[in-house]
Amino acid sequence: MSRDAVYCSAWCYIEVAQRERQIFAMTTPVDSAEFFDPLNPQHVAEPDEFMRASRKGCPVGKVSEHLYAANTDDVVRAVFDDTEHFSNRGNFSVGPEDVRLPFTVVTMADPPDHTVLRSRLLKSLAPVRLRKLTPKVENIVRKAVGTLPASGRVDLYADYVHFIPSAVVYALIGIPEPAWREVQTWSDAIVRVIPGPSHELSEFASLMEFLAQLVEERRARPEDRHEDVLDNLCFAEPGEAEMPTPEVVCHIFQLVVAATDTTRALITNCVYRLLDDRSQWEAVVADRSLLPNAIEESLRVDSPAQFMVRTAVEDVTLAGCPIPAGKKVYLNLQSANHDEERWGDDSRTYRADRPDAAMHLAFGKGIHACIGAPLARIEARVAIEALMDAFPGMRLAPDATWVKCEGVLTRRVESLPVCLDGGEVR
Repeated sequence: MSRDAVYCSAWCYIEVAQRERQIFAMTTPVDSAEFFDPLNPQHVAEPDEFMRASRKGCPVGKVSEHLYAANTDDVVRAVFDDTEHFSNRGNFSVGPEDVRLPFTVVTMADPPDHTVLRSRLLKSLAPVRLRKLTPKVENIVRKAVGTLPASGRVDLYADYVHFIPSAVVYALIGIPEPAWREVQTWSDAIVRVIPGPSHELSEFASLMEFLAQLVEERRARPEDRHEDVLDNLCFAEPGEAEMPTPEVVCHIFQLVVAATDTTRALITNCVYRLLDDRSQWEAVVADRSLLPNAIEESLRVDSPAQFMVRTAVEDVTLAGCPIPAGKKVYLNLQSANHDEERWGDDSRTYRADRPDAAMHLAFGKGIHACIGAPLARIEARVAIEALMDAFPGMRLAPDATWVKCEGVLTRRVESLPVCLDGGEVR
C-alpha cells in the first residue's frame, strides 16, 4: 500500500481543521452583539455570559449566511431527536462546505451507513468487553499515580491526567504497550498544531506509517485473534464488509488523535470543581457512591465537547426561526447544559449532588450519542478514586484559577495546580 493511500485517510481531518481555523478567525455580524456568536473568537474564549443572553433572548439565531446557533436545552434536544430533518454529515464543521472524506466515519454519517458502522464499533465498547478492559484501566491509573510524588505541588493535568486516556485508548485499540509513549509523542505533536497544517510533520508521517504497519501485521496473523478495535476492524464477521487498510487507518487515526482530549477534560474539570468547593471533595472522599453523580455534574457544567453540528435536509423552523434546507445548525451543548429553564437559577454552579445530573447533553443524544461515553465514565471514576485514595487531603494550589484551554471545541481548565498533601491552604 502506498504512503499516499495511508495519508489520504487522515489528511481529510487536517483539511477540515485548517478550514475551521480560517472560519473561526472571522467575526461575523449578528443581530445583537450581546448574543453568542460561535464564529467570534472573543465569544468562544469567554462564552458563558453571551450564552446566557442567547438563552434569554435568542434561543435560535442566525450567525452567518450558512450557520445558525441553537442555544437552549429543549431546542438542542429536539434537533438531536429529529434525524428526519437534520443530517449528521459535516458534523463539527461550521463552514459552508463539507469536506469530502474518503470513507464514512461514524461521527459524520447518517443511517443506514451510520447504523452499520456504529453497530460494528460498539462491539468494541460492549459491556462485556469494557468489564474485561477495566483491570487494564486500573493498572494504567495505578502506574500514573505511582509517578506522582508523595507530597508537594504538581500540575495534575500535565503530570497525571494527560497520560491516562491515551493509554486506555491504545489498550482498547490494541496498540502494543511498548509503543504507547512513542505514539503519544506523535499524537501530541499533531494535536499541538491543529488546526494549523500538520501533514508535513515528521510525527504525522511516523504515526501514519506505524498505524498502517500495525494493521498489516495484524491481518498477517488471522489465527492470532484479540478482543480489541484492531481485530474488530481488520477481520469482518459474517454479514460485515471487509475494510481496506486505509479505511481501518482512518478510524484508528480518529481514535488516537481525537478520542483522548475530551476524557482528559472530563477528569481535569471534575477534580478542579470538587476541590474548588472543598466540602464537595471531602463529601465524595467519605462516600464514593457520590462520585458517579459528581462526574455527571462535571459533564454538565463543563461540557468537554462544546458543540456538534447538524445540517437541515429541508426547510424547517426552530423556536420560530426559519432555517432553509442546506444550512447548518450549531448545537450549543455548553449553553444547553446551563439552561436555567432545565436546571434552575443555579445552573452554572457545580453541585456534586445535583438531582438528575446525568440528563445533560454532553455526550449528545439519540442515535448519535457518543459511543465512547461508557469508557470515559470508567476512566474518570477510576482516575479520580485513585487520587482520593492516595491524596485525600489534596487542595488546589493558592494560585489556581479557572482558565479555559485554547481551542474552539474543547472546554478544559488549562492547568490544575494542586498541593498533594494539602500543605498549602488557599
